[in-house]
Amino acid sequence: MLDPSSHPHLVLLVDDDVRTSRRMADMLREDGFAVEIARDGAAAVARLARAPVPDAIVTEFNTTHVDGTAVGHFARARRPGIPIIFATGYPQLFQPGAFGSEPPLVFTKPVDYASLRDALTSALSRANPTEVTERDLSALATAVRVQSTSTDD
Repeated sequence: MLDPSSHPHLVLLVDDDVRTSRRMADMLREDGFAVEIARDGAAAVARLARAPVPDAIVTEFNTTHVDGTAVGHFARARRPGIPIIFATGYPQLFQPGAFGSEPPLVFTKPVDYASLRDALTSALSRANPTEVTERDLSALATAVRVQSTSTDD
């Protein structure tokens, strides 16, 4: 799905259902995404607090310790415009005005994976298309070190 020559987009998947989250992560990885899983909202916030900040969030509304809406707000504080997708069994918890001008997408479980993948890909292509990420800077620094080492010989 994604261009394999570019770095894979990092998706943080937040869900306490182990089987569901593993399967979703496997499918996203098969489609070229890098995926990290957080089993609850507190783990998601802890992960979002360190670099690199994920490129997108796929979360449930009803997560333990910290709810999915709070996870989304924290993610947007760390990375404005980050795509947020709710894959939930509780769509009635969605509050349209909670995210301002860039509302998250909401998919009701069971999720049609192809639709979610396409929405995620589309949202990532629209989100900060020219932004230089910390991962890009790290790769550039590595390339410069390798280049300078090879020319020092």
